[in-house]
Amino acid sequence: VVHDWLYTYVYRDCHKLLGVKYRLVSMYAVIFLSACVHEYIISLTFGYFYPILFVQFAVLGFISMLILPQRTQNYAFNVFIWASLFVGLGMQMCLYSIEWYARQNCPRYVNGPLDYFVPRSLFCRDSDVIKLSIPNNILHNHHDL
Repeated sequence: VVHDWLYTYVYRDCHKLLGVKYRLVSMYAVIFLSACVHEYIISLTFGYFYPILFVQFAVLGFISMLILPQRTQNYAFNVFIWASLFVGLGMQMCLYSIEWYARQNCPRYVNGPLDYFVPRSLFCRDSDVIKLSIPNNILHNHHDL
C-alpha cells in the first residue's frame, strides 16, 4: 500500500513534472520522503531526534539505488545487500541505545527545545556521570581469571 502510494503520488508526479532525463531525481524524491517519514516516526516514538535512520535511508539507500539496477542478477551482490541490512540494523540498535543511555544519564548540553535535536551521546564526556551510572562492584572489583 505504501509503495503504491509513493509510486503513484510522488514518483509518477515528479517524473511527469521533471521529465525522463531526471528519473534519478524522481527516485531520490521517493527515498527522501520515505526517510523523512521514518525519521519522524522514530523521533516521536523515542522522544528525541537522532538521524541514524535518515542517513541510512537517504544516503546509503540512494547509493545502493544507483548500483542496484546493474547488479540484480549477481549472487555476490545479493549477499552484500543482505549483509548490509544486518549490519545496518545492528548499527541502529547500538547507536539508538547509546543515545537513549546518554539521555538518561548525561546532563543537557543545550537548554530549551533545541535539546530535542542535539545528540547527548556526542557531548557527554563527563567521567563522573559515567562513574555514577556504573555500579561500584563492576567498576572497582578486580576479578581473578
